[in-house]
Amino acid sequence: MKKAILMYNPKAGNRQIINLVDHIAERLQELGYELRLYRSQSKGSIRKYIVDHLEEKELDLIIVSGGDGTINEVVNGMMQKEIDIPILVLPLGTANDFAYSAHIPNDIEEALNLIECGEIKYVDIGKVNNQYFINVCNMGLFSGISHIVDLELKKKFGKLAYYVKGFEELQNYQAMDLEIELPDIKIRGDYILILVFNGKAAGGFTRLAKNASIEDGEFDIIGIKKVEIHDIPMLFLKVLQGEHLTDPNIDYWVTNRVNIRCYNEEKNFVTDVDGEEGPKFPLSIEAKQNLLRFYLKK
Repeated sequence: MKKAILMYNPKAGNRQIINLVDHIAERLQELGYELRLYRSQSKGSIRKYIVDHLEEKELDLIIVSGGDGTINEVVNGMMQKEIDIPILVLPLGTANDFAYSAHIPNDIEEALNLIECGEIKYVDIGKVNNQYFINVCNMGLFSGISHIVDLELKKKFGKLAYYVKGFEELQNYQAMDLEIELPDIKIRGDYILILVFNGKAAGGFTRLAKNASIEDGEFDIIGIKKVEIHDIPMLFLKVLQGEHLTDPNIDYWVTNRVNIRCYNEEKNFVTDVDGEEGPKFPLSIEAKQNLLRFYLKK
């Protein structure tokens, strides 16, 4: 009998995983898997459990239930432990941006069916300093929102909770003085937000990097330049409509690596990795092509 582990965050999204565990176990048994469980106890506990307890030869499948932060813990644990086991994502978080980029069904039954009807594909992973990310690394405006949004607020309002906090932050925004070094160019300028995409979406905004792919070995990078505060709403309206990439206040690059240095770091700008707190500047960011295996649609 094949062996699988379900690693889940009971507080993710609207917490529906709590009512689905028995059904998932039943479905896995039907597919010929012996299933064990690991329930996230606190931030970082899934990563630590993988490092301390999982062995590649003892498992055929890792199922991760939660949002991008939960997937990020699994990815970082696997990279630290240097194990390569196929991953199935059950997208039960608040935004589920990676699942959107990977075309993983939101319906849990359809997602489980990928074990039988999908295929295992290698996908790219990003690395920033000593951390890995599956979807996006960002810095500047809005980057710390997911770190401070109350769990009960997310449970009650879902993605809207992020937008409320974003509006509050907008009133006191400051620009970052950045040096951005790409393989063929170096840029110095004032930016309010930088997003380094492996996937296509962030915070539920699905048109941010609509041309990005998790299988091309490259990042799609969006840099929003410093503008007057009254111009920001119109700029973000373009983002919602997917019309932002041609705006003169937005830089857009496609590359497999980038180094970013901040020259006004004393203002304590936040970096974010898949919705979790990221490393301090300077940042060295690299795309790692075909690094981990996921169950995806054919």
